[in-house]
Amino acid sequence: MHVGGRKILIFVAVFLGGLFAGIALVIFLQAKPEPAPDTSKLKDLLHNTAQREIGLPPLADVEVELTIDRAKLDQEIERIKALAAKFGGTAIQGTGDDTGTEVMAEISPRFTGQFLEALKHPEKQPVADLQAEDNENALVQVRLKFQS
Repeated sequence: MHVGGRKILIFVAVFLGGLFAGIALVIFLQAKPEPAPDTSKLKDLLHNTAQREIGLPPLADVEVELTIDRAKLDQEIERIKALAAKFGGTAIQGTGDDTGTEVMAEISPRFTGQFLEALKHPEKQPVADLQAEDNENALVQVRLKFQS
């Protein structure tokens, strides 16, 4: 082989080696996409701060938060509606997002404590239907939060 051909062969080999090394660097050293940061605590903080500063009164008289399995959402909503009916009231499903949903129950203020106990402890169901004798109503906001 000639000296000129040998130089070209070495040049091509070095060029291809550099090309493969560059490709390997690009593939292995690419920036891995990082997961989106969890901003739920910041969102809650901003919401609570705005609520406190604006001074709007809460919509509900009583608020309670329950953590449930996402698969049991419909079952839990029906349980809350049935409980509200047992206490002489009604309940409707409110807004929802990917962290949970809300249910608003309207019952007599006399039964609010018992209603909250029955919500928090499903094994403690009221024995009989309780009918309100007054025309006053209390709004109970139940926030159903999905387990992480």
